[in-house]
Amino acid sequence: MLTSRIIISLLLGLFALCATAQDRTILEGRVVIFNTPIESVHAKNISSGKSTITNVDGEFLLSVQTGDTLLFSHVAMNDFIRFVYNDDIKRGSLIIPMNTLTNELEEVTVTDVSKINAVSLGIIPKEIPIPTQNERRLQTAGDFKWHHLLGIIGGLQIDPILNAINGRTKQLKRNILIENKIKNISILEGQRDYMQQSMNLNDEQMGRLIAFAAEEEKVQLVINSKNEMQIQLFLLDTWMKFKEDKE
Repeated sequence: MLTSRIIISLLLGLFALCATAQDRTILEGRVVIFNTPIESVHAKNISSGKSTITNVDGEFLLSVQTGDTLLFSHVAMNDFIRFVYNDDIKRGSLIIPMNTLTNELEEVTVTDVSKINAVSLGIIPKEIPIPTQNERRLQTAGDFKWHHLLGIIGGLQIDPILNAINGRTKQLKRNILIENKIKNISILEGQRDYMQQSMNLNDEQMGRLIAFAAEEEKVQLVINSKNEMQIQLFLLDTWMKFKEDKE
């Protein structure tokens, strides 16, 4: 009797697994720049957490479903965010056009003194953020400043100079930006219930909104607030702005 129950439980689990697997399909894709394939592009499905790398012909395979948000990144290219349509699933293939990264990364400092809370008053100890692997690597590599040129004469550290010359520092900064973008998209993905129930959006519309919101200038400020209501208001405002731009 016990054996029968175990077999039934295993079968039910297998059926559930199959049903879940059927929700997604393998989508073929190709990443190009002016019809030239791009190798070693990192293709990540933010919705599922799965990722892959394009081959020498710019081709990739990724498990997707309608409404998923895809992020394509390459050290020499601008990031490309793409959400999955029903038509993409029917067609079974994607062409991803990317553009060369031409603008140098600039160092930006944002100061917000508008908030006074228990942390700022010293009542509660400030939470110490844990740096990511790329952030730790950047700290080790050093950031190039012009005074480092004196290192050649005065004996200062010359590692930052060498790293700047060989592009390692720039690539590490790029990796950190991509990590932040993935985190932001994941947080926005966590608001799908709100978008579906309160905003009455379907899978395609939710994917479109997430892709659009992730590129908004103030998205990082909203995410950093860790205020769910503020994030939801941001999504609602972004959707209204998106609809106006389309009209």
